[in-house]
Amino acid sequence: MIRTKWLEVEYGFTNCQEIDDLINGFIEENPQIEIIDIKYQSNISAVADSGVSATYYHTSALVIYKESTK
Repeated sequence: MIRTKWLEVEYGFTNCQEIDDLINGFIEENPQIEIIDIKYQSNISAVADSGVSATYYHTSALVIYKESTK
């Protein structure tokens, strides 16, 4: 059976987690799966309001894998 797993990271001041750590962790936790493809996306957005500004980073990956039917 073909399945998907959506992984995402929103970078902030306290979040230092990397998307590759999430992908590798998922693969390590599921050694029985066969990876078909990984789709990666990264977005950066900036916000400014009343003299306050911030930059937001959002990274995601869609892991497409085959699950054993045994």
